[in-house]
Amino acid sequence: MSISEEKIILHVLVVGFHHKKGCQVEYSFPPLIEGSSPDSNECPSGWKYLPTLALPDGSHNFQEDTVYFHLPSLTDRMKTVYGISCFRQIPVEKLKNQTADVTRNSVQKSVCVLSTVPLYGHVQVKMSLITHAYFEEGDFSKVSLLEDTYHHLNACLSQIEDLANAPQLFVGLSARELILKFRHKALLLFKLLLLERKCVFYCSPVKPLCSTILTLLSLYPSMIETGLVKSTSIRPSRPLSPIPTYADTPDDEEEFEPGPSVDTPTSTEPNAKYSNVDLAEEATTLAQHDSVDSTHTAPPRSSQSQDSIETDNSDRFTIKETPTEDFVPSFADDGRSSTGGSACLSRDVSMDTIANVVSNLEAHIGTVAAMDSALCGLPLKIFDSGYLCLPYVSLPYMELLTDPNVRGYVVGATNVLFKQKKNIAEVLIEVDTGKIETNNLDLKKCLYLSTEDLRFADYIVCHVVDERHDVFLDDVGWEGGDEWIRTQFRIYLMSLLRTSLLPEGSRELDHFNSAFLSVWKDTYNYKTWRCSNHEEIYQLNPGHVFSGQLSVTDMKLRLTHTMQNTEGGRKLNQAMVNTTKALGTTSKAVGGAIAQAKGAVTTWWTSLTAVQANGGFEESDETEENPGQSCETGTNETEGEGGRDSGETPVQDENSPAVPSLPPSRMETQHPLPPTGENFAKVEHV
Repeated sequence: MSISEEKIILHVLVVGFHHKKGCQVEYSFPPLIEGSSPDSNECPSGWKYLPTLALPDGSHNFQEDTVYFHLPSLTDRMKTVYGISCFRQIPVEKLKNQTADVTRNSVQKSVCVLSTVPLYGHVQVKMSLITHAYFEEGDFSKVSLLEDTYHHLNACLSQIEDLANAPQLFVGLSARELILKFRHKALLLFKLLLLERKCVFYCSPVKPLCSTILTLLSLYPSMIETGLVKSTSIRPSRPLSPIPTYADTPDDEEEFEPGPSVDTPTSTEPNAKYSNVDLAEEATTLAQHDSVDSTHTAPPRSSQSQDSIETDNSDRFTIKETPTEDFVPSFADDGRSSTGGSACLSRDVSMDTIANVVSNLEAHIGTVAAMDSALCGLPLKIFDSGYLCLPYVSLPYMELLTDPNVRGYVVGATNVLFKQKKNIAEVLIEVDTGKIETNNLDLKKCLYLSTEDLRFADYIVCHVVDERHDVFLDDVGWEGGDEWIRTQFRIYLMSLLRTSLLPEGSRELDHFNSAFLSVWKDTYNYKTWRCSNHEEIYQLNPGHVFSGQLSVTDMKLRLTHTMQNTEGGRKLNQAMVNTTKALGTTSKAVGGAIAQAKGAVTTWWTSLTAVQANGGFEESDETEENPGQSCETGTNETEGEGGRDSGETPVQDENSPAVPSLPPSRMETQHPLPPTGENFAKVEHV
């Protein structure tokens, strides 16, 4: 074992982009390969694609950013190395020492740290400053700063007591931002990871992508602290570059042995679907999920109901339900008492329910805070036995993800090919939009949120979005803060574990969605938990913390959730928006037409009254002021008419506009009415 492996920080290295060779390691301290030069570009075989992780896909589109990634340990198959890389690019004009390999207008490099402890945000804050200082120097050949960084980080981190459980592990992992981004769907993602499926998170730039994944993991008790140790442990079916070769482990040795009584669901076929569980038979109807009547049994869903589930890959993750098949029957069932009484929605009892829930939560917080996570069987062994956690993966890792020995994974990607390849993502989560997609209908049923789940999610969302006006308490208050959110999910998970120990058919199972529990009980992490020491979990009472009588508020919550998170609701919302726009456009058009018609009528009426006042002839103001001139004009017109009648052609001024000739019939009808009254006198006088 080398000296560097005994320290918290294993290596500090620089990764650059070469115009011919691509991404490559330019400097490492200590050297990545023991005995080689720090300037060597060679990487260990198990870390062959390390440069592609330190400089992620699409990094050239951003001035600076940070990426978190995981690597398998080179010496221990059961350990993970945590990478934090800060990359930046500057114009070549700012370089004081331009080397021969600089052939472009800008230079991009990353300063990377490999650590044995998942100190993501804590190290990132320091490395961001180091990266800026390294670039401001303008001479990348001066590496003394990197050596000092290696020694300084190890000295500082070694002084932290109980580093494995220190609060520094959660720096930069904002649970508030996760809730604000996904809102009620954060609980859906929380339950999704328990089912060990192939989940791909997609986003660009890369830091929000990695932070979202790691923040979601921080909601599981002790997951960040000790639950990611085996997140890269896998024995591939054939030698692959991203995985080191371990000489100390015989090929025929069984790699993962969780316990003598655990039947691990490891599949030897790609895209394993847990064939030992028929999800279609185990899943209950959506209406039954919300039922609290222990004697009530919902009929199987008809084929028409099955057709209402959206299967388009572009749709939302949740199930497309019609109002009559979704919340109305389930609410009616929820309103029944344990003795089989009918539902009563005559008054809103939401305030009573909230008061009971708050008092129940306060009691649970005190109980859970005093419980030891290890004696409750936590953290759950989700990332174990071939289930991977890779906050960021580059394109070369696609071969590893399709290996038959990989049961599933939670990965982050910025390359669009991970979205387009169908056998990669069983569930696709787009971080930018908060959209969750899947084609697995059985999985949609399992992740259906019950009424109690919606209450829990809404309780958290309301506390998080509530504006706090005290500037001294922002981001440090208890309710709605990061630690408060993690405590709520800790209570939820422990209540879920305690309730799962109840016999089949218990009504409390429906509070968490009995279809979800049926599938979850067949996963590796749950079976491992059942055989572990979890005696303290019995200190909790089984059941959902937010269980209670149904209220009108629950119906509103279900309706809102359905409208916001189902394809049918999305289409209805879009139709309402389009209708509103159309009505606005129509009202403007109709108003304009009415105004135009009104103006036309006004003009017509004005001209009509003016003509009638003049006895059928329009007369200008000049005529009234100069009657003599009018007489001369009239005489000339008469002579002109006579000239035209005699066949003479009138002379037209060159500067005057051309007057089109009219046919005789039109000329005769210019003044159809004979001159009468005052007009006749004027003509006679002329």
